[in-house]
Amino acid sequence: MGLDAVVYRKRAHLQLGHDEERAKVIPETGEVYFEDDKLARKYDHQREAVAHRLGNAALIGTVNDEVSQLIGPESFLARKILYSGTHSGDVIPLSDLAELSAELDSIRKTGKGSPYLLDFLSAFEELIQAAKEERNPIVFV
Repeated sequence: MGLDAVVYRKRAHLQLGHDEERAKVIPETGEVYFEDDKLARKYDHQREAVAHRLGNAALIGTVNDEVSQLIGPESFLARKILYSGTHSGDVIPLSDLAELSAELDSIRKTGKGSPYLLDFLSAFEELIQAAKEERNPIVFV
């Protein structure tokens, strides 16, 4: 068990051709899906702009401890992301990306952090960039 996050490609950024009309979108996540299993498999590799395995439950706990020491236990990261190593279904909306980016910058500016924390920061920076480009939220899966 662990924590994984994804940003789905915006429907307009997919090359669906004549299958466009059969594509559906989950409004909360931006995920494009098909009710037809064959079509779902056909486009499965295209639907994600960025996906990251953030870590297993123990590693997320370790990163949470580091983040709490560096920027506090009430940070956005601690409250909304690192509170559990297994919270699939949660979404970070576009409106929260500025606050999240600011916290990542604050951590980077400390010049501290284990290799695990630095990997986590890099993954989240990539997720944030993709979310901005795709205009879709970050989704925990």
